[in-house]
Amino acid sequence: MNPDFAKDFLRQLRFWALHVPLNALPSFIIAISLFRFDKQPLAIVTIFAAILLFIIGLATIVAMIPDLNRDGHPLTRGLRAAVKIRAWISGLSSTMLVIAPPSMSLVPDFWCGYVSAALTEGLLQALHLGSSGVRTGSFLPVMLTTALEGLIIAMALAMMTFFLCLYFQSRERRKAFTSAGSPARLRR
Repeated sequence: MNPDFAKDFLRQLRFWALHVPLNALPSFIIAISLFRFDKQPLAIVTIFAAILLFIIGLATIVAMIPDLNRDGHPLTRGLRAAVKIRAWISGLSSTMLVIAPPSMSLVPDFWCGYVSAALTEGLLQALHLGSSGVRTGSFLPVMLTTALEGLIIAMALAMMTFFLCLYFQSRERRKAFTSAGSPARLRR
């Protein structure tokens, strides 16, 4: 547990309050245009509630891990770089969805939403809660779909963070070797 949790939580809350809505924007545009949620206020409120839950959840998880709160740590640098990459993807996707709506299938959020909607539909049928689906705009399917899509995107962000952390660590090792002077080559 992080001893500076309270301080780090507030900082992380501000950070994720900016980035989670930005990351959710393409999915929100897709939900409005594909499912006509602009006519269903309950669906919009449910999406916002899921986004709020993600903001609080991500801020809590990241604030609990001390290494993610140290500025120079490779994990922190990897997470920041992954979030910047995702922000660019979200910004470009949102722009593309507004300018050329038929290009929806080119947006990663469309496929994350498609998978999460299919999983939600299967889960609701397996639990015999009906197959109302996301299109109806009712609370449970919209909340589950939004939460699953957020989890899929968060897992992609975690994978990017992992690989970027490896990249930053290897780059630091290379710098350390070159600054210390490379050892003489071994003779065979």
